[in-house]
Amino acid sequence: MRILPLLCLVLLMLIADPAMGAVVLDVSVSGGSLKHPDGVGARAGVSGPSRLAGAIIMDEEMSAFILSRLKIYQQRESLRLTVGEMRRLHRGVPAEIRLILEPLGYYSPEIESALIETEGIWHASYIVTLGEPVRVYSVSVGVNGSGSGLSFFSDLGEQFPLQDGAVLNHQQYESGKKQILQLARTKGFVEARFEKSEIRVHRVNLQADIDLLLNTGHQFLFGKTHSSQEIIKPELLSRYLPYKEGDPYSLRTLTRLQSILYNTGFFSGVNVDPEFDKIREQRVPVALTLTPALRNRYSLGLGYGTDTGIRGKMEWRNRLFNDSGHKVHTSLYLSEKISMIGASYEIPVADPRYDALQYAGSWASEQWDNTQTNLLSVAAALSHTGPVYQYGAAFEVRDEKYEVGVTSGSSFLLLPRVSWGVVIAENRIKTEDGWRFSVEVKGTDKSLLSDATFVQAQAGVKGIRTLFDKWRLIGRFTLGGTAVDSIDDLPPSLRFYAGGDQSVRGYAYKGIGPVDASGTVVGGRYLMAGSMEVERRINETWSAAVFYDTGQAMDSMNVELKQSVGLGGRIALPFGQIRLDVAFPLAEEDFSYRFHLNVGADL
Repeated sequence: MRILPLLCLVLLMLIADPAMGAVVLDVSVSGGSLKHPDGVGARAGVSGPSRLAGAIIMDEEMSAFILSRLKIYQQRESLRLTVGEMRRLHRGVPAEIRLILEPLGYYSPEIESALIETEGIWHASYIVTLGEPVRVYSVSVGVNGSGSGLSFFSDLGEQFPLQDGAVLNHQQYESGKKQILQLARTKGFVEARFEKSEIRVHRVNLQADIDLLLNTGHQFLFGKTHSSQEIIKPELLSRYLPYKEGDPYSLRTLTRLQSILYNTGFFSGVNVDPEFDKIREQRVPVALTLTPALRNRYSLGLGYGTDTGIRGKMEWRNRLFNDSGHKVHTSLYLSEKISMIGASYEIPVADPRYDALQYAGSWASEQWDNTQTNLLSVAAALSHTGPVYQYGAAFEVRDEKYEVGVTSGSSFLLLPRVSWGVVIAENRIKTEDGWRFSVEVKGTDKSLLSDATFVQAQAGVKGIRTLFDKWRLIGRFTLGGTAVDSIDDLPPSLRFYAGGDQSVRGYAYKGIGPVDASGTVVGGRYLMAGSMEVERRINETWSAAVFYDTGQAMDSMNVELKQSVGLGGRIALPFGQIRLDVAFPLAEEDFSYRFHLNVGADL
């Protein structure tokens, strides 16, 4: 019988709250306006709200930001939400909103709240008038410790993201502090800390003073870097280090070293350990523990492209032929139009990350329209392939036999060439904004035992620009020219052609250019080709595009350019895009269209 009073008590509690159970609740936050006494709007520099004459109005983005952080909004669909709990949460909303707005610089908002029931639905609404923001009045950044007199600490106050008159944004304040500590640590002051970090807010006059005092501590330097590995020569390993002994110690530099060593392909495991327990005279020794990677790598690939037809490729790479870092690469490429077998031997020089001396040999056979060419080539090249700049020089021996329409011939050339290029983009595979420029010049003379005398230059540029969210503008332009007595002096591989996936779409691969008596495209001295494309991203995988292409290969510059328009679809992959286009030639007698399929990175 003792349980009966307890059951009664529970029953009374349920009766006391008739709304026990699910509550249907709608929550909204909107902006109000605050009239200034002088009728003039907010001062310049207000971030977040919109500014109208005589009023500061909170925009939709800030309203949504506040709403998403309110407890009453987060629990609006909870089955445990009762009317009593809802009223308690409602009473706490003004304090929540003030806590949300203070880090954004708004310390004196006016908040109107209402909680109304209409036809069984509760409506909680909050009208927020931001008022004037608190602005920075002064910024002081002092430095103590052994680094106090160094030049890179002399202008910390001027470089701080919040300056006099700026709205007091706590996120920018914390970001500025973080930047100062990062600077100190990249200069070897790994123990740097703030002895003082204060924001003094004067609510009466809406001003704030920022006062920071950095203690740098001792500066640490890189000591000796050592490793017991026998994978590559110690002299080669030392050339991969992005620092010298005595440089300021930095954890970021060690992380970079780890990435550099992984990218060599020599190692499957890389551990970089600073030995703080062995510090002498503030110098930090670094221990490298390296695990060798498998030397041989084999690959097999199948694909299709409208310029090549069905294609297959087999490769063998020896990523570490010896402890001097030499590499060997062989490949066999077969397709309906192009077949090639080649091998190369690469030796790291200068900066081994980017610089190499390469010896290569190849045999290639290519067929298109009524043209057949077989090229045997042997070359030596010195190249630099940095993340931004690429340049190099090469000397090639070429022996080519060919048939073009009703003519045939052979060509033996000793051909030197130089090239230079630059790529500026954060991501070359999926580029939002970036561009690429390249130029190549080559030529030879009969006095060098060559069958022809000529000089040829070709330049190309491609740019990608994100105009709006999900919209990209893509443009490319190629220009080439040859100084030669007769185009017949050159083999087909050194003549200019237009048409195909990477040229003027809507036309066949190498289908544009001067023709002979049989109607075969024989190639020209000059090349001009360009394209403009607008791409719209549909989702993370799919995109659609429309484009306009124009170009011509010719023997004189007064030839009318071919033109085409088209549309296509794109599929995003980790290594680039699959691009399927349909293009329609313009100003042709007969209506025609051509599909184009290719795969590759943006830049």
